[in-house]
Amino acid sequence: METVKATFPFLSLSMLLPAVAALLVVFLKESLSKVVSLAGATLTFVLSLIVLFLFDYQRTQVVQFYEEYTILKELGVKLSLGLDGLSLLMYFLTTLVSLVAIMWSVADKQISFRLKEYYIAFLLTESFLVGVFASFDLLVFYVFYELTLIPMLFVIGIWGYKLRLYSAYKFFIYIFVSSLLLLLGIAATVVTHYKSFGVYSFSYFDLLKNEYSLGFEIFLFILFFIAFAVKTPLVPFHTWLPDAHGEAPTAGSVVLAAILLKMGTYALLRFNVGLFPDATLALMPFLVAIGIITIVYASWMTIVQNNIKRFVAYSSVSHMGFVVTALFLLNKEGLRASVTEMFAHGMTSAGMFMIAGFIYSTLHTFNMNSLRGSVRFMPLFAFIVAYTAFAAMGLPGGSSFWGKFLTVLAAKEYSYTLALLVLVGGFFSAAYVLYMLKTLFLDVREESILIHFKDVSGFKLASFVSLLIVIFLIGFFPHLFFNMFEGSLDFFLKNLLKLE
Repeated sequence: METVKATFPFLSLSMLLPAVAALLVVFLKESLSKVVSLAGATLTFVLSLIVLFLFDYQRTQVVQFYEEYTILKELGVKLSLGLDGLSLLMYFLTTLVSLVAIMWSVADKQISFRLKEYYIAFLLTESFLVGVFASFDLLVFYVFYELTLIPMLFVIGIWGYKLRLYSAYKFFIYIFVSSLLLLLGIAATVVTHYKSFGVYSFSYFDLLKNEYSLGFEIFLFILFFIAFAVKTPLVPFHTWLPDAHGEAPTAGSVVLAAILLKMGTYALLRFNVGLFPDATLALMPFLVAIGIITIVYASWMTIVQNNIKRFVAYSSVSHMGFVVTALFLLNKEGLRASVTEMFAHGMTSAGMFMIAGFIYSTLHTFNMNSLRGSVRFMPLFAFIVAYTAFAAMGLPGGSSFWGKFLTVLAAKEYSYTLALLVLVGGFFSAAYVLYMLKTLFLDVREESILIHFKDVSGFKLASFVSLLIVIFLIGFFPHLFFNMFEGSLDFFLKNLLKLE
């Protein structure tokens, strides 16, 4: 892969700004925590907008804004930061959702104690996530990948709901243990490179040159895959997610669903498909089957949930099934659908968890039976719920439409039966969203006269509007997003087909 050196350290600064804001929060008064955190997240987002403006969209397969700093010369470990089209999209998703989460937190009455620690956790998470999506050194990627666990562990364990400690420990154990397999896979990949070239290197660009026997490549693929399948998560590695989402505070669920899950799908494309193309082709039927099973199983589990947060959590698992199915169809439309749905789900999942959080702040319950007809008493909020839900469902004009539509097209290239299976998954997605809308809008709430419903406003409204603007742009102007990553997808396809 070609790299273009940065003339200004945009990426290292994007990592540094949230960390500096976190440091300021440590030393300043607790009353200033919200202001400093909001300022840090806003500046980082503005920086990402500048990067979006300066990025050369004619060369999205090229790693731009590239920075390289040697960490351990003997082992060839370097802080290698850069953005191709795929990384650019995930970088922008990180800065946008991090800002939205902090904006929401400012107005969230549940966050009323230990404010310093709370905002430090979110700022550090943003810093680590930029490192994850911008790193082109596998060891540095692994370090940032693991570091994202720590702040989220505390967010769930301290500011979560009744079963927060159990959920936090389960989240940590699942991700940490599975990541040990990733570390083993990285070590084996690097040792293979040393045997072939006589030097240690963790550089993604160097490891692309490795050659393996098919059996060993499949073994390495599985090590990487299990770690990322747990993070995504895919069935049967998904059981930590409903617990973590169900007990996390609203902003924690927003970051977890919108960004942290995308670390898994991003890494599947970047590392599994990128580094192990022969194993990817060999295992393709099994991987597509796992994706479809995840869609259908998670959709069934979604429909039977009584807790609205667990409802949205299982729907996230189902959407990740779409991402993985499209990804491992291994054609242009499939890869395009996968990356589009990654970003689209980041927007809709964040919106859905904010909807659940707003309802809880009004009715103090997540129980679906207690929410009957409640939304229709808040007209502005009702519009937000309807548009976000229809976008998540995949209706035309919504952000998820293109991901699901292109997945069907990609599946049809192989067989109509496969395309029909994807359509069945889409039907189940529509079914559970319609069930939620029926409960919130159409069911009768007899005791509603006793409750004072206050419509959404202030920072919470600003958080929703930020997401809705992007959802609208994806739905009606998808080419704006396709142009970001088309070159990157061509690189992966050429690598799979061994083309020059």
